[in-house]
Amino acid sequence: MKQLDPKVTADLQNWLNSSDKDVMKGAELVLSVTRNRALYNSFLRRPDKFMAKVEYELRKHLNIRLHNMTVADVARLEKEVMPRVAETVANPPMVITTDDEFPEGHIATGKRADHDQLPPEIQDLWDSNGPRHAQITLLFNELKAMNDLMPCDRFEKLHLLDVTEAKYRANLAKYDAYQLGQPSVQVDKQVASNDEPIEAEPVDPELDKKVGAARKSLSKWRKSFKDAADDEARAKALAKIQEYVDVIKGLGAGLAEDTVAELSALGIQF
Repeated sequence: MKQLDPKVTADLQNWLNSSDKDVMKGAELVLSVTRNRALYNSFLRRPDKFMAKVEYELRKHLNIRLHNMTVADVARLEKEVMPRVAETVANPPMVITTDDEFPEGHIATGKRADHDQLPPEIQDLWDSNGPRHAQITLLFNELKAMNDLMPCDRFEKLHLLDVTEAKYRANLAKYDAYQLGQPSVQVDKQVASNDEPIEAEPVDPELDKKVGAARKSLSKWRKSFKDAADDEARAKALAKIQEYVDVIKGLGAGLAEDTVAELSALGIQF
């Protein structure tokens, strides 16, 4: 594996963490990690217009470097992850269906016959995997449609897909291995609206209000990032996401494991 220059990684972090960003310095950093002279020349012609694009490119490449990966490593990761996930996508979790042939409903192979007798947290390992599989399928198909992009442009979704699918497999393994009567594993109880752990909420009512407001804003900007039509809008959304993550962490509250994984893949710092 090619060794990454830690100074370059530090330079990217320092620029992104700066409160007074020099767009031309940022453009030079983009050139140093992408070798894209045409993009650099565009920055030179209209530096003020391209501030958001500079920030987006640097955050993207910093995220890859913080995972101790080069662009070539990302390409290799993709070759490992996509075939593995293809198998998962092709074998969705059991669903209960009702139709003319099976009016009482029938169950596909996978769900345990004693599911209703299991502790709630063990049942949740299976139940939560339904929407998780849907997310995996969506990410998998999105990545298949992004073959014309560079590996670094696919890394965010690839990393999220890798983490999400690994969680899916781990849940199935725990679910299948559990034996009635044994102490059950503990799983995070989450708030359905924003997928954050209940136990992370502060006790103080005033803090509770502040954290709740920050969570609501974080959810809004996460959606804005997903719906963004261009790099400038994505960069603005990322900046807001970082802002509200900092607020939530500063107030002593936590974030769900899946949320941290997703936002880390976007380059958000914790």
